[in-house]
Amino acid sequence: MNGSSEIHQKTETGSGSIPNEQFVSLLARHHSLIRGFIGTLLPHQTDAEDVFQQTCLVLWRKWSTFDSEQSFSAWACGIAFYEVKNFQRVQSRDRHYFSEEVLSLIAEQQTSSLSETDQQKQALDDCIKKLDRENQQLILDCYHGQRTIKDVAEQLGRSSDAIYKKLSRLRLRLMDCMQQSLHSPEAGT
Repeated sequence: MNGSSEIHQKTETGSGSIPNEQFVSLLARHHSLIRGFIGTLLPHQTDAEDVFQQTCLVLWRKWSTFDSEQSFSAWACGIAFYEVKNFQRVQSRDRHYFSEEVLSLIAEQQTSSLSETDQQKQALDDCIKKLDRENQQLILDCYHGQRTIKDVAEQLGRSSDAIYKKLSRLRLRLMDCMQQSLHSPEAGT
């Protein structure tokens, strides 16, 4: 998912509590990714947690500078990278930390992976939108709701096996669509 779709409301709402709610929503949605990014750069979980907390504070302070055309996860991980570097500068006497060169290489690889993940999420969203309304609703009910397959099957008057088979076919269609989308000339690969 790209940055502009994540925060399209930020530019429409102006001042008030909505931008704050959007920040909290985006941070909640991406906190595992940001925390994981930091965890790949620091060898100790407690250090990673401390840097994550510091990163959240910096993200909050810099929220007004966030560019709505940018991916939130890429922006947040960029800030996290500098927070890790600051942390390591303070801890530089400890040999258990990566050198700045190694840290930069790891961060570059992780950032590349984030970009790829954003492209995959966008491709999946686009492919789901190409499905008919009934199939979109089935995917929403089964994967994004709090309902079980059995509940969905009962509501639709179908067996659970029929729903599982339908979902399997839909997953294959979505996978084919995503592969075509990601490997098309417009995707840049």
